[in-house]
Amino acid sequence: MRSPLEQARGLLDGSVDVRSHSVRAAGWLARAELEDVLVGLIRAKGADPGRSSVRTRLCCIEVLYRDSPDVAGKAQFAWDSLSQAAHHHSYDLGPTHAEVAAAVELVADLRSRAALRD
Repeated sequence: MRSPLEQARGLLDGSVDVRSHSVRAAGWLARAELEDVLVGLIRAKGADPGRSSVRTRLCCIEVLYRDSPDVAGKAQFAWDSLSQAAHHHSYDLGPTHAEVAAAVELVADLRSRAALRD
């Protein structure tokens, strides 16, 4: 079974066939993957995130990775970008392919960092 991040990439590159809203769907999948990545980053530092909210996890990462502030910055930026892409408002333009693709790559980078620290 493909991970949410792999599914998001498939939606963006066209290898997964959907009729519409593929960019927004990719944002949802990448955001789901990011939630798991945040847990992995926290556990990699020996802490237990429990059932904390994403906002709390982002704060924990900011403290746990104070020696690598780019990790917290990328995590926050990816969360904000994907959250904005996932929400639909009739008065907003949808997210662009490039915006979601960049956020997907941030999640992939963070996932690799979490895996290296396990």
